[in-house]
Amino acid sequence: MNLRTLFKQHIRKNLLKYLLLVIIFAAGVAAGEIKSGNLGVDIKSHLATLIDQLIQHGVSLGTNESLLLSAAGSQIKTTALMWFLGMTVVGVPLILGLIFARAFSLGFTVGFLIKEKGSLGLVMGLSSVLPQNLIYVPFLLMGAVVCLNFSLFLVRGRFQARAELWQNFVLYTLVMIGITIILLLGALVESYLSPWLLSLIIG
Repeated sequence: MNLRTLFKQHIRKNLLKYLLLVIIFAAGVAAGEIKSGNLGVDIKSHLATLIDQLIQHGVSLGTNESLLLSAAGSQIKTTALMWFLGMTVVGVPLILGLIFARAFSLGFTVGFLIKEKGSLGLVMGLSSVLPQNLIYVPFLLMGAVVCLNFSLFLVRGRFQARAELWQNFVLYTLVMIGITIILLLGALVESYLSPWLLSLIIG
């Protein structure tokens, strides 16, 4: 059985979980966008100043290497936290909350850029946020489903022996490692491609 077949079976088997996560993600994006328009005057002014400085002086957020370390570290921490939560009884709501938080951050960032800079903000958001999130979002959702499944597996206690539990744990860990590796590819995009695209817009 090849990976494509396994992937299709995984999606079909967990379709309701994916629909739930998509709804939570969409709610998080919407909440972030709403929050971006309800900021205090001081915070809004500070963020607007940072954007103006970015436009005026160009992309100078640090070296690509420093951006890569930061982005990679963020993705590793996220998947490690999800992996850990998947092994806890209270993991399900916390994993859902983590997905909501990531979506909130995304919605806030793009929403604020659009509110402050209009069409330029939209282009800036698309160039600096969209590329890596084409990788981040689907695989974070997949990771969340894998973690939810393992957490529910533990809660239901359907394993018959320690060997079965151990086998599922090893498979669970290997899958999460694989997802982490793919997310690191997204970190490369965030650190090299997105800054380059943004520099074309504001350069």
